[in-house]
Amino acid sequence: MNKIIDKKISLGTLLTMGTLIGTFVYTQGIFSAKVDSFEKEITVHSVKTNKNSDKIQKLEVSVAKIESKLDNRFDKLEELLKDLE
Repeated sequence: MNKIIDKKISLGTLLTMGTLIGTFVYTQGIFSAKVDSFEKEITVHSVKTNKNSDKIQKLEVSVAKIESKLDNRFDKLEELLKDLE
């Protein structure tokens, strides 16, 4: 009877298996490091985005105050112009 699969484990087989396992572990380590790096960047960008959102809100409030003051001044100007007529 012919054996199709040789059940002996040779040094070449062990080296190949070790190389494959080592490559897998190394790849997982690199992937994990990249994920950690991306998480840190996302956190930094999230903080920056929140700060910028707060600044934009403050600017919008300031612009609304300025617009209100301008409206009041234009109303006074219209009153003065009507009084002059």
